[in-house]
Amino acid sequence: MLSQGVYAAEQQQQTEPKTQPCNDLKNEQKERCEALEHIEVKGQYIGIEVPEVIGRSYLNRDFINATPKGNGDINELIALLPGVQLSNEAYSIGSLAEISAPEISISGAQPWQTGFSLDGLNYNNRIDPGSSSRLSSSSNDVSGGVQSMNVNSDVVESITVYDHNIPAEFGGFSGGIVDSKTKSVFTNDSFSFGVRSNQSSWGSYHFIEADQDSSQQNVDQSTLETPKYEKISYNLRANKQINKRHGVMMSVSYLTSDISDLSLGEVKTQSRKNINAIVKYGYRNGWVDALDLTLMYSPYEVDDFITDAKDSDFHLEGGAVGAVASLTQHFDFATWRSNLNFSMSDSNREGPAHFYNWLQAKGKDWGQYADQGDAQTRYSRQGGYGALDNTQYTTSWKNTLNFNSFEFAGTEHNIKAGIELIRQEVERERIQNSYNYDSPIIWSSASTPLNCSGYTLDCQALETTISIDELAAQLGGEIDFNNQDHITAYSNNVTTTAQYFNGRLVTPAEYINVALNRASFYATDSITLGQLSLNLGMRYEYDDFLANHNIAPRLSLGYDVFNNNRTIISAGVNRYYDSAIIGYKVKEQQRFSYREYRPIENGYLQGWLPSNYTGAFKYRFDDVNTPYDDELALGIAHSFEKAGNISLKYVKRKKHQQFSQVTDEEAASDGYKYIYMTNEGDGSSERYSISWSAQFGKHSLWANASYAENKVSNDEYSASAENTPLDELVYYLNAQGEGELVTLGQLEQIRTNFGTPVSGALGWNVDWNSSFSTGLNVTYSDSYTSAVSTGASESIGLEQSCTSCPVESSLVDVYEEQEIRARTMLGLSLRYSHNLTKTQSIDIRADISNLLNARTYTVNEGASGIEPGRMFWVGVSYNYD
Repeated sequence: MLSQGVYAAEQQQQTEPKTQPCNDLKNEQKERCEALEHIEVKGQYIGIEVPEVIGRSYLNRDFINATPKGNGDINELIALLPGVQLSNEAYSIGSLAEISAPEISISGAQPWQTGFSLDGLNYNNRIDPGSSSRLSSSSNDVSGGVQSMNVNSDVVESITVYDHNIPAEFGGFSGGIVDSKTKSVFTNDSFSFGVRSNQSSWGSYHFIEADQDSSQQNVDQSTLETPKYEKISYNLRANKQINKRHGVMMSVSYLTSDISDLSLGEVKTQSRKNINAIVKYGYRNGWVDALDLTLMYSPYEVDDFITDAKDSDFHLEGGAVGAVASLTQHFDFATWRSNLNFSMSDSNREGPAHFYNWLQAKGKDWGQYADQGDAQTRYSRQGGYGALDNTQYTTSWKNTLNFNSFEFAGTEHNIKAGIELIRQEVERERIQNSYNYDSPIIWSSASTPLNCSGYTLDCQALETTISIDELAAQLGGEIDFNNQDHITAYSNNVTTTAQYFNGRLVTPAEYINVALNRASFYATDSITLGQLSLNLGMRYEYDDFLANHNIAPRLSLGYDVFNNNRTIISAGVNRYYDSAIIGYKVKEQQRFSYREYRPIENGYLQGWLPSNYTGAFKYRFDDVNTPYDDELALGIAHSFEKAGNISLKYVKRKKHQQFSQVTDEEAASDGYKYIYMTNEGDGSSERYSISWSAQFGKHSLWANASYAENKVSNDEYSASAENTPLDELVYYLNAQGEGELVTLGQLEQIRTNFGTPVSGALGWNVDWNSSFSTGLNVTYSDSYTSAVSTGASESIGLEQSCTSCPVESSLVDVYEEQEIRARTMLGLSLRYSHNLTKTQSIDIRADISNLLNARTYTVNEGASGIEPGRMFWVGVSYNYD
């Protein structure tokens, strides 16, 4: 029976060993247990990708341990799967310092559109997940990343990744689902402690020279400094099964990173640290059949600075704490599973309140030590973007009933139904206005000196060695600016050039507190009729913000061609609704930046005034539908008797009702221009993939390859400074050098459309003997075009604010179209175990990334920079079992 084969695959995925023998159960439960055990497929190898109708990949503890790893985050493993793409930034020199999870995309979706859970606790960041690539460049967001916490692979027992034909019990995503389980408390008593490290002196680097053909040999350029860094990871785990009913487990992973960087010609150090701590209690076969209580603590801290900006040190705090209660109870008619969890996550920044873009001149000349490329106007940057606190609270209660199978009209039915209630709350606070001064003006009138009128932070008066009157007396009574000698004397006398800021961007103080309630109901009837299996699923969702009643069908079928569980043809039609609803509610309450200017009269600087261009915007989500994806999936999977499993899949998603926006041309009576969201956007993703996995004695092999095309469009909206908050504007240069203003949302669309078309991965894990094992993987990503940051700023003109002022302007970040060249990367892990006694052992492990020391092509074409080459992690651990 096909359903039995599928169930056997599920049985092999259990995160707990079989510590509940059938003899411990009641009579009827014992009979069902023995029946289920009887139908388990003996000796059949189940690889990474489960051969079934549901589109999921399964990574067990053996795979997690064998695969080469860097920082150890689970996203490194997930990126090896078909349909999953890893962010380009994960291969850059900046990744050497970073210890947070690299971004991944599943089935062409944005990284934040994938749902992440650990023991049923969702850890998605819903505040502003798109800000992860803007770590320190914006006053209006803090990089919380896509995930509210980073999950180290040492604390998980298994990872299941769903990418198509996803069951109705999962919601709140339009990409995929990453469902991780922590280790069981019901294993043999054990204790382990380990240390891993990665240091700059153990690695190799590629020095890339500007305008050099990237196919040539690397050039050791004296202006490029090798980064100096050290990462250390400490891992502790203890497990104690008190008796057959009670067990406890504790797991702690602590990762630190310190790395040097060159800023304004000086070496500075930035540091990061991350903790994954889990305490878990398990109870079995008492007043309930199974109960697990889990406490999670995962803080993340960063001490960093804005490169090439003076006085810019800032501190970030993020991460999450959570609690999970998971209960399982068997009844005569069904099995009830209940998961109640609560989490609190934050993303906060402390730093200098204001940012200054001084013109590079005497007294403000530190910008000469910064790399500003070919910029015509050169700045000396100073300060930061102020304090901002974001906190997210999530409470979820999910209940599922798995009814006993029954027969009706010659068909076998397995019904699963459940309900999920979620409450989310977000607090956002900026305690004071933050100013970004971006319109500096040199005051050059010698006859009328600049008077700053008491403004000491954003105005610089002329400073000289001796007074102007004294200099004039030395030059014969007056300074003749037509006389070159007088000009030289005057210039040499100036120690600080007079300049002031004509305009600034004000990010106002604010306090936002919003809450969102969501309710979902789901049901699936898995029907078996001979060689045909059919999953009829439906999910209903409602939230009290968009107030839409969303019905998502989840329909899939499979046909066992030869009635032997070896060849399965599958197809599915499914709908997935968008997830980041509370993020939209925050956006509707958010206060965006606006402009101020100040005139100058007879050398006296006046007070700050509202600009004619205020840039006061508010978002409105009135009468809009929830964005969703419709999916068509086709596949065939075959299990060879001795050559493993192979599968071919085609997944097509069509994006509907994607958000677009229209802005009022005139401000309303309250002074705001309202941006109304519509459902005019659309898009699509299409993927062909092939996967294979097999076991040959001690050798485990797997491989996959994918071809994908992703498209997102939003033709109804053209960005400009007049219809978009300045916080959300960037300047984009295409391949022809033509520039235009685009929003951050449009920038992400460009990146999606330019996603990697061809990717592949291969792995070979071997247990050579009882003491020594290796793991080798190879990943390939084809060349593609993307929008990359140049690190420069572009001045964009705004309408004239006053007749006595120059035309206002504002600075925005510059991105340009670049081709990311194809790359092939190899990783290797070497593991040796030495037994001290029957119960004690020492494990030594080495992980090598970029084994062949290849270029990563993360330095922009034609630019100077450093790329990481071969890198080593070395670790040792003590184990007691």
